[in-house]
Amino acid sequence: MTDRLRVLVVGGGMYAAGRGMDGYYGTVAPALLEERRAGGVGDIALATTSARTAHAAARDMDAIAEAMGVDERCKVWPRDGSDDGAFLYAADEFEPDCAIIVVPDHLHAVVTAPLAERGIHCLVVKPMAGTLADAETMLAAAKNAGIVAEVEFHKRLDESNLMLRDAIISGRVGTPLYATVEYSQRKTIPRDIFKSWAERTSIFQYLAVHYVDLIGWATGYAPQRVTAWGQKEYLVEYDIDTWDSIQAVIEWRRPDGGSFVSTHITNWIDPETTTATSDQRISIVGTDGRFDADQKHRGVRVVSDTAGVSDPNPYFTGAWQREDGKLEFKGYGVASIRRFLDDVRAFRAGAVSLSALDATRPTFSACLQSVAVIEAVHRSLAEGNVPVKIEGSS
Repeated sequence: MTDRLRVLVVGGGMYAAGRGMDGYYGTVAPALLEERRAGGVGDIALATTSARTAHAAARDMDAIAEAMGVDERCKVWPRDGSDDGAFLYAADEFEPDCAIIVVPDHLHAVVTAPLAERGIHCLVVKPMAGTLADAETMLAAAKNAGIVAEVEFHKRLDESNLMLRDAIISGRVGTPLYATVEYSQRKTIPRDIFKSWAERTSIFQYLAVHYVDLIGWATGYAPQRVTAWGQKEYLVEYDIDTWDSIQAVIEWRRPDGGSFVSTHITNWIDPETTTATSDQRISIVGTDGRFDADQKHRGVRVVSDTAGVSDPNPYFTGAWQREDGKLEFKGYGVASIRRFLDDVRAFRAGAVSLSALDATRPTFSACLQSVAVIEAVHRSLAEGNVPVKIEGSS
């Protein structure tokens, strides 16, 4: 590769470099360092809201780089003290080619729009935003600047979901009629790791949106109406006023005028003793067949006297020892970030257009409908579980 990108990471938490999660290296840092090893990424900078968290995240990244045998250099902002606008100083001084935004949901527009306005290509971790107003602000900034702007919906690259999509578009399941999704995480996520901002999001917005995007992408259907129910029992006892669990029914429009219905059952108060951070499964039933995927039990189980039983997902983001003893990171989580970098390089080289990316990638344009569903879920909950029509649907 000759186009070595300069990359700014905004945010230094769990997904960036594994903070707060034992035995997890994050996904962003390993992906960027694999790109550096391959010659596709040069300088990396990291910006948070305080020098303390920025340097801590940089140390995490340095430790991962050392284990990989890769150059450890990483610049940080702010250099001292605290500053909510440190990412803007980083953007102006570091002059990145692209940015990966890994901040709490409610800050996505606040961070992304000014970076996009500077002509910096942007990848935002899911969800794109929590409201259509924020999403449209982000989209307008990206369109005006003519940049690559994508959302990191890595489940599109999970091999089992690629099989799901193929089963639908090939016609093997016939006409899809309904889908059922169950998705949950351990209670430590909202109670401990995200406690400072858990009230600013919901389990549907933070987690269930993955499968909203996946179903829309796999079927090509458009969401029409949403009804949602939720419960608050556990987290409010910890002074976290957000939903423990949400159940949502989404009606989608089929091209033939028929209806397709997906039911999403979600929570983030699973016991700490569950064998994986996420418990997830999806079923799609059609006129000629069905597709079932248990995406927690991937056929691997580890049992330890000290750590108990775990069911790891070796296909998401995994670390393997190479023959030289150094770590190598693979998986669809890493691949989704590296694909964004490939898209940026291809666009800069004139090999792909923004309209072509809109047709094949989770771009800001393509992800507006998932934000519309989030907004409709929250409105249905607020208005007593009433059905809510998706804005813009016919």
